[in-house]
Amino acid sequence: SLPRRYRIRRLPYPLVVMRASTKAKQVLSIVGCANGVAGRQLGCEKAANVLQESEMLQRCRIPHTWRSIVKEAPSGRHIDALPGVSIVQRALAEQTAAAIRANEELLVLGGDHSCAIGTWSGVAVALRPVGDVGLIWVDAHMDAHTPDSSDTGNIHGMPVAHLLGAGDKRLSKILDRLPKIRPQNLCLVGIRSYEPPEKELLQKMGVKVYYMDEVNKRGIEDVMGEARERVSRTTAGFGMSIDIDGFDVSDAPAVGTPEDGGIDATAFLHALVTMDMRNLVATEIVEFLPRFDDDNKTSERLVVNLIETIYATKSFQRLTSRNIENRRCLPMEELVDDNRRRASN
Repeated sequence: SLPRRYRIRRLPYPLVVMRASTKAKQVLSIVGCANGVAGRQLGCEKAANVLQESEMLQRCRIPHTWRSIVKEAPSGRHIDALPGVSIVQRALAEQTAAAIRANEELLVLGGDHSCAIGTWSGVAVALRPVGDVGLIWVDAHMDAHTPDSSDTGNIHGMPVAHLLGAGDKRLSKILDRLPKIRPQNLCLVGIRSYEPPEKELLQKMGVKVYYMDEVNKRGIEDVMGEARERVSRTTAGFGMSIDIDGFDVSDAPAVGTPEDGGIDATAFLHALVTMDMRNLVATEIVEFLPRFDDDNKTSERLVVNLIETIYATKSFQRLTSRNIENRRCLPMEELVDDNRRRASN
């Protein structure tokens, strides 16, 4: 068998079937966020540009276009980065809100994970007229600190708290004054590194957390399916925020905050194929730090495989649903004739 780090090159088998349906689907609209000062290490700000020039992404079977790349506005490091981060996240939120209002198929590529504040603020505000947004947060970390609870002051460890309405108002009240995600509409998956104040905040609010021990016990397919169901119960649609440090380090070496014992990337790709993606409104992939990637570009390849798997799956499912619905609308005589034509072919 292939060495572990090469396994993620092979996409899940159902994608062989799905690829026939990708030609007619909606073009993916990519918003990049070139932010990195909110992270533990600098470098994630290079990811959007690296991915824009990536030959692997250019060869991706998902038609895509770059809507914009939001540039960083540095104001310092650690907590001193907050004024600049608030400017960048407002600009990013305006981009994502505009994309949702234009009914675009939205993908955000960060950047450190503070970009989630802008991504999901924009998505939530744009969706408010029709309902709330649900969110699956795949990560090694809870990212649920506030400026008062964080020892490091690194804002990439604070987006969950701010999306829930806690923390600094410059980050929690972007575009409107309401919390962007309701606790019952949020699930964290793959968690294995956190501090007591983060756990206390999420427990108090009633956020569902799937720790890595539970993922290992139940399997990532079961956990992701249940998470999707939970975040879809009372929402207009759901999104996924995927921090690649949630995966095993051998599958995603190019991250600034690696944690051992992560999600197996191949199993995760297979789990995505089994999920109902029809109401997916946006995806975000973050914390890719290009200078730490290996010679085989393992992390870059993972990002591209995630994009292709998610959107090929969604396209296939939506096309299948439309075909079924169209056939239901046929008069009985035409339906019989249609079945005969299919059988003769």
